[in-house]
Amino acid sequence: MNAFKPFFLVYEYYNVDLNHFFRTGSRSESFSVLSGGAGPGWRDTKGYFLAWRQASQGAVPVCRFYGTPGKGPNSHFYTADPGECNQVKNDPGWTYEGIAFYVKLPVNNTCPGDTIPIYRLYNNRWMYNDSNHRFTTDTTEVKAMALKNWVSEGLVMCGAGG
Repeated sequence: MNAFKPFFLVYEYYNVDLNHFFRTGSRSESFSVLSGGAGPGWRDTKGYFLAWRQASQGAVPVCRFYGTPGKGPNSHFYTADPGECNQVKNDPGWTYEGIAFYVKLPVNNTCPGDTIPIYRLYNNRWMYNDSNHRFTTDTTEVKAMALKNWVSEGLVMCGAGG
């Protein structure tokens, strides 16, 4: 267990009613989602990855946002890109919730050897105020979701372990 101390699991959930995905590194939030605290329909995908607990070993913060009630979508958004984080902080449709976890950034579209690639997909439903993103390490999932009209936004961050 000591080998995992600098890391923790980032869980993934899928809502069968909303066709939305959600990530959290918080155990208590995870339990809340599974017990109905985020509403009905959430299922554990078991598509976890490891992230750093803090800015160490070159890991950078991941900004977490939630759609501003009455303005933005009923969805969360995450980014490790500092420029994108600042841009979204200035968007009235999103509310900044803080740092979710820490990851490493890809360099020249490649993750460092001690990490795993994390890809971002977008459902492209902004016109319905129903935006949602999925973050996955599974390239098979990326391809399958592209066939369902989700837009692949490519490699956006690198999780622990590789």
